[in-house]
Amino acid sequence: MCAADFNHYSNNYRSLLKESLGPLGGSADFFDPYKIACIKKWVTKSNQDLSILDFGCGEGRLTGLLAHEFITATVYGYDVAEKLLERAKYANQSLDNVHFEDSFPAYVRFDLILAANVFHHISVQDRGRVLLRLKGVLKSAGRIVIFEHNPLNPITRHIVKSCPFDEDSVLISSRALAALAESCGLKVIQRNYILYFPWSSTLLRNIEGFLRHVPLGGQYMMELANKAP
Repeated sequence: MCAADFNHYSNNYRSLLKESLGPLGGSADFFDPYKIACIKKWVTKSNQDLSILDFGCGEGRLTGLLAHEFITATVYGYDVAEKLLERAKYANQSLDNVHFEDSFPAYVRFDLILAANVFHHISVQDRGRVLLRLKGVLKSAGRIVIFEHNPLNPITRHIVKSCPFDEDSVLISSRALAALAESCGLKVIQRNYILYFPWSSTLLRNIEGFLRHVPLGGQYMMELANKAP
C-alpha cells in the first residue's frame, strides 16, 4: 500500500474524495454506513463478542461505525499511513471497543476482516501475499469481506481517474479477485454488485437487492471463507 501518498493527502482526504465524486460529492458520507448495511444484511447481524479487523482503515470512519453497530465486538483498525491513523485515533477516542494499530495485529485471530476499497491500492504482484496474510489471522470459521470498485462500471472508472489518491491504482475485477482468492485457499461465499444508486432510499436499496447479481454496480462486495480441509 502507498503509505507516503496517503500521508500526503491526510489533511484533505475527505474534501478530495468529495471533489472526485462530482455531482455525488454531497453524499460522500453515505458510503461507510452503506457498507455497514451490506454487512448486516448479507454477512452477520451478530453482536456476540466478534473480533473485527478493518484492514486499511484510513481515517477510521468505517472502523468507528463498526464499533458503534457491533457494540460487544472488539474492533481493530490497521493502516500503514501514520497521519491518517492519528486522525482515526483522535476521532474515535471515546470508543472503548476500538483499537488502532500501525503494525499488523498478527497476535489476534478475527471473526470478520474487512478490506473496503483497499485492494486497488495494493500493487498487483503483492495482492496474493496480502490476501494470504489476512487469511493467516482469520479464524477457521471467519469471513473476509472485500469491497472494491467495479471496473465494468464507466462512472466508477471516471471517478477513480479523477481522484488524486487513486492516480496509481489498478482496479481489480470481481472475477480476478475470485480467482486470486481461490489460489490462496479461500472460497467465495457470495459476490454482490452494489451501489447502483448512491443515495439513501429504502426503495432504491430494495431495487439494488434484485440487481446484485448483475455486474454493473458501482462497486461489488465479496465474502470469502477458508476452504474445508
